[in-house]
Amino acid sequence: MLPAAKLSKEQLKEKLDALQCHFTWMLGVESHSPQHLLQKLDVEIKHTAHQNQLALLGLQAYLHQLNNQSEEALQSLRAAEEHKEDEQLASTAGSLIICGNYAWIHYLQGSYQEAETCLERVQQLCPTPWDVRLIPHIQAQKGWSLLAIRARNGERARECFNMALMLEPQNRSFRTGLAMAFYSSWNSSWQPDTEREVRIQLERIVNEQPDNYKAKIYLARLLEQVDGEKSIGLAKECAEKSSDPEVLKLSALFWMPRSTERALEIIQRALQQEPGYHLLYQALANCYKQQWVKAKEEDKDKIRCKAIKDLQKIVKTHPDLDLTLAKLQLAEFIGAENPAKEKEIYMELERKINTLSLRCRQALSLSWGKYFLYRDKSPEKAKAKFMECYSIPLQTDHRQTVGAGW
Repeated sequence: MLPAAKLSKEQLKEKLDALQCHFTWMLGVESHSPQHLLQKLDVEIKHTAHQNQLALLGLQAYLHQLNNQSEEALQSLRAAEEHKEDEQLASTAGSLIICGNYAWIHYLQGSYQEAETCLERVQQLCPTPWDVRLIPHIQAQKGWSLLAIRARNGERARECFNMALMLEPQNRSFRTGLAMAFYSSWNSSWQPDTEREVRIQLERIVNEQPDNYKAKIYLARLLEQVDGEKSIGLAKECAEKSSDPEVLKLSALFWMPRSTERALEIIQRALQQEPGYHLLYQALANCYKQQWVKAKEEDKDKIRCKAIKDLQKIVKTHPDLDLTLAKLQLAEFIGAENPAKEKEIYMELERKINTLSLRCRQALSLSWGKYFLYRDKSPEKAKAKFMECYSIPLQTDHRQTVGAGW
């Protein structure tokens, strides 16, 4: 029988709040569904570099706990414990973060004595309130976790990696993280004054790490308008040599405006490797849309029917995946011939609105708006839905479309 907890629940919570771990970092997960983040993270963990594996496993534990999956959360932490850092300080920092996550999970399960035991372990690892030598490694873990959630965390991730590099300026892993954070920050804000610095950072990583295809596809995207030849060369290399489904997805998106056939080929190859990656199906639906829009009039119906057949099969085969955006594209294809069925799909998603991420809610409102405007010929209803989309405080392409006057 476990001894009684020494601290009151309030005292325990106060100590937990002071820890450095995923539960205290305010990672900004609220705008996404846990299901979406976990599916995305599962792919990243399988294909990640050694340098951020521990951060991603800790993040996975945090997301499982948010999703009320305590046993899965503990399994993720056990996997994190098996991951060994080569450097002693990095290893100690990782252990501190893991222990902090354990403490929080036990606390949220109501196992207060176990939570206290984890706090004691933290105290043993780091007797002083802050060991300055551990700060850069903790900040780096936080930075990688922020980047794994969303691109709009890029600025905060930059701050983390900059702090880490102030204390360890020669650390290659920290420099890699900073380059990725710079790109994410630029990609979500499109500030032209940062473009040169982002390019310098990415080019250095690409030169130092020729197998870092994520950095290469980021650089390809960045160079599209200034060095088309180099940009295309990098994108080709990524599509041909990378086995990372996320890199292949980004490669397909790069090729989509140039050749939908090439983009489709890349997506299909990625799906053979990772058929459970929901964002590939989203990219596939987008590719079908581009094919349909660009096709000659006599070919449009054939493309639309094939897209409907494929997307319906995907939705039926993968009921456990977050396929909201693919379903919305399917509805648009169906609506060209059967508006009533299109409306039915929107109503089905509307009934699940509380489970949808903010981005998906925006997309649903935008789709409703287009439906009322073009199918139902009800401009007032359309306006209400467009305003509903814009009122959701998340900067996305859906909100941008509405803001530009749809």
